[in-house]
Amino acid sequence: MLADEEFWRLVDVLGGQPEVQDDRPYERLTLVLSEQSVERIIDFAEALAFKLHQLDRRVLAQAVFPGADRLSDDDFLYARCAVVVAGPAAMAAVLADAAAFERFTTVEAAHADSILDVPSNAYQKATGEKWDHVEEYDYETGSNEQWW
Repeated sequence: MLADEEFWRLVDVLGGQPEVQDDRPYERLTLVLSEQSVERIIDFAEALAFKLHQLDRRVLAQAVFPGADRLSDDDFLYARCAVVVAGPAAMAAVLADAAAFERFTTVEAAHADSILDVPSNAYQKATGEKWDHVEEYDYETGSNEQWW
């Protein structure tokens, strides 16, 4: 897994704007990663999965709609992607205060799920082969048992 500093430096290529409906930042990050070793691409995927796993918490899913059960599984994943795209300060803020998560649950921020395709696209671009890596941390909604 990449060190935090390196992971966030790569994520910074996206510009910290999860609500932007533009694939170019994701294409840039894909290109940057594809020019690195396969090991680094996998390390990026692992770090991304770990960050999304850390954000997989019932309190975040429920914070947005008090009284409602939670966001849909997909919407919750996309909102967590938006937090990661926004950068380390956003992630720290959300982990410290669930109320900070609300701004990442907009329709505009849902485009941030494009970050999920970056490692596989970079791998395919670098190797010409199909991505078959399975990350150690599951980031699907409810997989972080400690926080559900």
